[in-house]
Amino acid sequence: MQKVLASLLLIDATSTATLAEPSMSRSFYDRYGSFAGSSVTRGNQTTFTDRNGHFDGSAIRNRDGTISFYDRNGHFTGSTTNTTQPRCP
Repeated sequence: MQKVLASLLLIDATSTATLAEPSMSRSFYDRYGSFAGSSVTRGNQTTFTDRNGHFDGSAIRNRDGTISFYDRNGHFTGSTTNTTQPRCP
């Protein structure tokens, strides 16, 4: 379950990083179609809960464009950065 939520955390955090909406919620489902958890994004922070509604972690979009990930205990678990090269005309 943690691997599924970790993957969803990464996907959701990177996809919501460019959204300008102040608040948005999403539901996630596993490969069998069962509810796996949800996320709520407010400003630059996305929080995640598991299928039982227990807090599972968060992602915070930083000013430099990176995203920092934290587990349910608030411990830093990793970060992302944009590695896409700009297109030259």
